[in-house]
Amino acid sequence: MEDNAKDLEITPKLVLDLHLALYLDLVAVLEGAGVVTYRQMAARVLNIGMDARDDGEAGLSAALESIAKGFAGQGKGLSIELLKAARAVREDEAMGDVPRRPDED
Repeated sequence: MEDNAKDLEITPKLVLDLHLALYLDLVAVLEGAGVVTYRQMAARVLNIGMDARDDGEAGLSAALESIAKGFAGQGKGLSIELLKAARAVREDEAMGDVPRRPDED
């Protein structure tokens, strides 16, 4: 096992990929438990991506928008374009982007 670890090159891309995989698994577990919805996660990730674009990080923004599209397509589905349009006008809870306890719905 130690020989395999010596050959493993830990690159920034590998670290990002592993963090992303763990994050997506965590979101799936939280959604399954009713703590957060895919729609909420789509809105959150899209907001971060749009902020990244405003900061000049086009590559990161594109990656985050792709992740948001994946979340939005789960369950009942939701248009990313609708989330983008709503971002400029919504209050914190308008599109459900603030997680609430299941008994608050």
